[in-house]
Amino acid sequence: MNKNSELPKMTYIASYDAWRKRGTYNGHKYSFESKDPKVVMAKIKAFEEYVDSGAYDPTKLDGGMTVFEYVQRWYPPRVSDLEPKSEETFGNVVNNHILPHFGNMRINEVKPLNIDEFFLVLKRKSTSLRRKALYILRDIFDSAVENDAITKTPVPKKKKAGGVKAKKKKPLTDAEIMELVAAVKGTRVELFVLLCLCCGLRREETLGLLWSNVYLDVPHPFLTVCNKVTLESNGGSTFSPYLKSEAAYRNIPIPPYLAERLRCRRGEYDSVFVVPSVTTGSEMTQSAFARLWDIVSGYKRKDAAKRDENGKIVKDKNGKTVKEEKWYPGVVNFHVTPHLLRHTYITILCASGMDIKKIQYLAGHERAQLTLDIYTEVRANTPEELAPYTNNIFGGLTTNGDAGLDMKQIAIV
Repeated sequence: MNKNSELPKMTYIASYDAWRKRGTYNGHKYSFESKDPKVVMAKIKAFEEYVDSGAYDPTKLDGGMTVFEYVQRWYPPRVSDLEPKSEETFGNVVNNHILPHFGNMRINEVKPLNIDEFFLVLKRKSTSLRRKALYILRDIFDSAVENDAITKTPVPKKKKAGGVKAKKKKPLTDAEIMELVAAVKGTRVELFVLLCLCCGLRREETLGLLWSNVYLDVPHPFLTVCNKVTLESNGGSTFSPYLKSEAAYRNIPIPPYLAERLRCRRGEYDSVFVVPSVTTGSEMTQSAFARLWDIVSGYKRKDAAKRDENGKIVKDKNGKTVKEEKWYPGVVNFHVTPHLLRHTYITILCASGMDIKKIQYLAGHERAQLTLDIYTEVRANTPEELAPYTNNIFGGLTTNGDAGLDMKQIAIV
């Protein structure tokens, strides 16, 4: 990896075109980086001399410590109350973006210009990532001010995240909805799809739904959202009664078709979960859910047996089965995700003319503006759809001026 064999092993960070070396000297951790690996070694040598001099005190919060050293102490208590998924996201931003850029700088040497340079590096990154990075940088340096490590935060108050906005999701069309519902009927993934599509549940809410929270034998069937299953990156999962926010706790009416399918499928698996892992009967794990969703999206297998034109398994000269990568298509040929099903549900409610506060409640949002800004999309801005509205307003306009163009009507619209 090294261009110079006399230098110890370092890590090359392609996104920053820099070399990094992390290690421990006399029990003290360090992390240094530079475009020149020899500069990294010089920094390490200076650090070792600093430690040997006895002046280095890692327990003292002062401006002489590096951002990396400060974050080492700030991070554990900061994430202690976060849920596993949030902590993972938090850690990814800190370890993959903030520390590689600021880690070796003295915390009292970071200036607003350095913050601007950091966001210049992230200029092609998503608005979501840049917003998280800005939030965490504010948190780090505000904490440093509170603990007298620095006198003023270098993060400008009016700094905006910017970045590349995510493309707006297009909800499923009526034809795609009908095709999907027909395709999943009777499969393991059916109830999951219908709960996201017909009740607007989030993935974790659907996986955490218990049969005891589904009320089918009442005049107006409904379900109560009060649990969730968080899928973790290590392949496991966590069942929890603590939802995303207070607004996420809600009662949702069950449409007739879904109520019928729930009655038909109730008791099919010996489980308290409506959508359980079929192997254990308990909550879904990350890997179990991936296999479930493969039914919809399709999947690849690299160890599939190769077959000839007659369908017979191909053997090699030693009699062993020849393996090949094979694509197994999903039940539909268009792109769909669990969140897109929820997105479609909320969009359809908005298109129906339902009061936005009612939609906010059903979606489990804390603010109605979130419902309007993110999850709604006009399904069809065709002339056929829009003409009745404009004709109704401007239909009385004539050239002789004796017709009635109702300005009050326009103002109301």
